[in-house]
Amino acid sequence: MRKTMEDHIIETIVYIVLTILMLIVVFPMISVVSTSLVSALEIARRRLVIWPEMIDLTAYKSLFSEGSIILNGFRITIFRIVIGTSLNLIFTYFVSFALANRKLPGRGAITFFFFFTMLFGGGLIPYYIVVRSTGLVNNFWVFIIPGLMSVWNMLLIRNFIMAIPESIFESAEIDGAMELQIIFIIVLPLSIPALVTIGLFYAVGHWNSWWDAYLFTSKPDLAPIQLVLRDILARANITVNALSAKAASEIKPPSRAIQNAAVIVTTVPIVLIYPFLQRYFIKGVMVGAVKG
Repeated sequence: MRKTMEDHIIETIVYIVLTILMLIVVFPMISVVSTSLVSALEIARRRLVIWPEMIDLTAYKSLFSEGSIILNGFRITIFRIVIGTSLNLIFTYFVSFALANRKLPGRGAITFFFFFTMLFGGGLIPYYIVVRSTGLVNNFWVFIIPGLMSVWNMLLIRNFIMAIPESIFESAEIDGAMELQIIFIIVLPLSIPALVTIGLFYAVGHWNSWWDAYLFTSKPDLAPIQLVLRDILARANITVNALSAKAASEIKPPSRAIQNAAVIVTTVPIVLIYPFLQRYFIKGVMVGAVKG
């Protein structure tokens, strides 16, 4: 089919719009990376740094000069992602499968009970009291148990399972399949695309989380990387604000450079890992399609 002049015009407009959107996304990222690589004098001289005149790694040295605190923060975060995401997926899948069973007595009421928690909450103080009364304060499991399952993700998986034709379950039962066989051999492979998707959401949520650690932990060895970097930034801001503008401009590294370096440190790992996760995501989609 030959493209008409109208097709070429529309295609050109689409490319222009996509290019503008790409620049809107890429331009701030370049500025963040460049600002983290320059000295205080260059930041004071250039309000917007797109390309550094001279590379200065002082901001990164300042972050990693914390030594074991940074490394311990990464360790806690990695443990949290691995253990938390695994348990999140296990509980989400089993609860979703149970609520997707049309033979479950009171299924509608139970589903509404879960849905109600999405609309109304008790507030921060009751939440803190419950967590403290269960002995989770200053405990690693405070990162895992209170957020063990997202109701929204559970409802997504439930609807995904309910979309599986009922004839598949009937055929399995006729062939003598037990309930556990249906759960692990039939439904689980079909649910892989949805599980991989919400698994990414859970993992990114654990990686970015710091508020629960800020509220419920006071031990430095339980601080995840996000909370460690927040504390470093807070100390840098206090130092800069306590000095005059002239003295602040001589600080190495400046607060802006530390902030941007912290953004890079917390963003690059997940950006590097995502392509590998995306590969498994595509593989999961294909498995689900073939099995279906």
